[in-house]
Amino acid sequence: MMSRLRTFIQDKPWQFASITIGFILVAASIYATFEKNSAVTRTYFVDEFKRANASEYDARIERPAIVTPTTTELVTAKADELQSIEVQLGDVVTSSQELAIYQGSEVDDVRARLEKERSAYQRELSDLQSALATIERDLRSSRKPESSIKTQQKEKDLNVNVQLDLAQSESPATAKAIIEGNIAQANRQISIVDAQINELQARQSVSSPVDGVVADITESGGYVTFTIFSDERNLRTYVTEKDWRQIESNDFVELAIKNNEVEEENQSEALRAALDKHRKKMEIEAPDHLLTGVVAQKLLLPADFTNLWTANFNVLHPMKKKEAYYEIAITPDQTIEEAPFAADGNVAIVTDEATDANRVPSDWIVETIERDEEDEFAEPYAVDNIYYIDYDGKVRLEPIDIAFEHKNKTVFTSLIDDGAPLLNSATREPLARTFRTMPMTLEKKQWRAFKKLKWKDYVIYAVSGH
Repeated sequence: MMSRLRTFIQDKPWQFASITIGFILVAASIYATFEKNSAVTRTYFVDEFKRANASEYDARIERPAIVTPTTTELVTAKADELQSIEVQLGDVVTSSQELAIYQGSEVDDVRARLEKERSAYQRELSDLQSALATIERDLRSSRKPESSIKTQQKEKDLNVNVQLDLAQSESPATAKAIIEGNIAQANRQISIVDAQINELQARQSVSSPVDGVVADITESGGYVTFTIFSDERNLRTYVTEKDWRQIESNDFVELAIKNNEVEEENQSEALRAALDKHRKKMEIEAPDHLLTGVVAQKLLLPADFTNLWTANFNVLHPMKKKEAYYEIAITPDQTIEEAPFAADGNVAIVTDEATDANRVPSDWIVETIERDEEDEFAEPYAVDNIYYIDYDGKVRLEPIDIAFEHKNKTVFTSLIDDGAPLLNSATREPLARTFRTMPMTLEKKQWRAFKKLKWKDYVIYAVSGH
């Protein structure tokens, strides 16, 4: 074999030289074309892409949550005026149900006290209305209003706070607004006292303002206070400042409530009693269920770990002690009927949404600086783009509209057709042709596509470069 080669070289040196040079050129072309960091600018080796496929995407903040009452009502009465307390810790009560009954001998005293309060508010209202009439008379007069209001003839009858406010007013209009605000407040106080008198006359008792559960009964400073958890429930979760900034009121929420009841040693006695009563009543045996809702409130102040619900959430899902957390209240679209207070759950808060969009790794986005060619004085502006391969196999850099970024992914809308390969941000020359590697994968779809290529196709492409 070697002797034949030597004979060929000696007999046909120029032909051998031509063949050798040809092989060198082919090898160089193959290397220049297929080498990953090839310097050839008119062809590109593509080994990473994602096909465009417009769909719906959203960004979510997923957190554990607990079931809590929508409102907590406090009802207070003087202890020495009560004959008996009619409820116990954990009792389920309805709106207007008796919590305690006043002593028969004390009812008249309570009514007298309330009527005395009403008379005081009525006198204050009369004085305020008289002062208002004086101010309006001065404003209607043809002479220019004084810088201070001449209400000395009524000031002796007005309460101290109103006198101070009037003394600090700088114009008749300001004084008029002060008086009108105090009139509205006096009318509100009269309405409250009237409601208390009517309730006393009708039932002669202290009643629950809502349907709910008696969560606590305490006596302090001569008063008995009933704590009522409303029967309407919401969910609460706690998020970091970073997540708090992304959440807005009325954001859509998907939520799930776990079926297993939760009872921890660290729960308060009041809460445990409420849970026990509620469990016996509801006999919860339903499976986990999915619900939807909206963000009802995002609190500005950091969570207080001494708060009942914050403490119970922290028992189930310990929060980092060196980081501030903020409470998010979520109102379900459907009534939660089969979950006790402090039941464990999960929420997914949707902070962004996009339709007819694509999603790629954020580092695939290419930013370019553009100028308005028709206005030479216009400021340059940034444009977001992505490389893709068009139907003719050529690279194009297409402007896109970014909808949002989430977890190192960018969601965007564009005019790119479905099925077009989207490329990473490696620098490419627009309109350059592309070539794909044989797939190093077990996916049948990719193998079927590349089985159609023959070795001649690779050689022809390597030599011709397109």
